[in-house]
Amino acid sequence: MTIELVLLPRVAYRGREITSPRLGSLLALLADDLRTGASTARLIEGLWPDGQPEHPAKALQVLVSRARAQLGHDVIEATPSGYRLTLAESRIDAGALVLSAAACARLSRDGDHEGALAQAEAGLALWTAHEDPGSADPLAALRTARASTGRWLVRARALCR
Repeated sequence: MTIELVLLPRVAYRGREITSPRLGSLLALLADDLRTGASTARLIEGLWPDGQPEHPAKALQVLVSRARAQLGHDVIEATPSGYRLTLAESRIDAGALVLSAAACARLSRDGDHEGALAQAEAGLALWTAHEDPGSADPLAALRTARASTGRWLVRARALCR
């Protein structure tokens, strides 16, 4: 499994760091629901929680255009209601973490503790424990949401051993 988009310990795409906080927030919002994507309204609300720009839809289009310029035009696609990432869940660390936890649970239920341990280790390799800084930005929210999965994998690894 090759991870292309990293969001948990830092923000990077195919090894290239993404330093723009707003771009990181956009990617976190889009990664939160890969199947349907995020509506324009949800993206605007998440990207500018303290006050929207004068023309929020246009500001979002400009941000998506900047993202496409950095990541490639085919990574973010328009949907009827907003935008979505085209990457598979297994190509994004936040998604691959959840997939590893699900596989670990399934293998454990089936009695394959060695396989479950391998999945727990694979998931934990993607997860970095984060302190909750109380930040409400989308990237912090995604990391906080995945923290419970990371803690579950720590327990699952211990049980498998």
